[in-house]
Amino acid sequence: QTLDGGYIIFGNTQSFGDWGSSNGWLIKTDENGNEQWSQVLEGHINFGQQTSDGEYIIIGSIDSIDDDKNVFLTKTDESGNEVWTQLFGGYQSYGHSVQQTSDGGYIITGDIYPFGNNNRDILLIKTDDDGNEVWSQIFGGNENEGSKSVQQTSDGGYIITGYTRSYGNGDVDVWLIKTDESGNEVWTQTFGGTNLDFGESVRQTTDGGYIIIGYTKSFGCGGRDLWLIKTDENGNE
Repeated sequence: QTLDGGYIIFGNTQSFGDWGSSNGWLIKTDENGNEQWSQVLEGHINFGQQTSDGEYIIIGSIDSIDDDKNVFLTKTDESGNEVWTQLFGGYQSYGHSVQQTSDGGYIITGDIYPFGNNNRDILLIKTDDDGNEVWSQIFGGNENEGSKSVQQTSDGGYIITGYTRSYGNGDVDVWLIKTDESGNEVWTQTFGGTNLDFGESVRQTTDGGYIIIGYTKSFGCGGRDLWLIKTDENGNE
């Protein structure tokens, strides 16, 4: 929901745009869902939100000139027109989540295949209010890891959720990472069984703990089931 009571939708389209399958789509509606405007942007959009100035910040992935993937961060005005775009990563990098931080900048999480490494790691990037990188951190082990969601926490640090193959109980487990304000790891926790378990979104709760939404094939009724996990402030279930 936007500040005027309407709604903003971030997605992708193959019906419009000049970039084949990599067309991001931004749609603004009034409070009754009637379209007010739409914009098509280059790149695959994964997430976006309205910023404190009434404009929009968008995260996703875009093809580079050498057929690699880069994280792109785009700021638009209140009508969806591009104000600036910044690229991050290199080789194969994907942007999944962005949030405006208390200093007016942005925190980004995504995935990266570091140069010379065939395993995917989690990428965390802090930018200023113009999208310039302030610092970045990489988290991972000897197998593939990925991130889906990031939020700034009440202590100025960050909470990330996604998945890990390097740690946990086997196969793929939910991974919860807490960092300080500079992106340094404070603690991590894993959740899961011997099958596929993924964390899709995380938010800090009013008691200082965290709520994770995701899915599990290790538990439940069989197949892929919805999984909701509540933790304390240290990530203990």
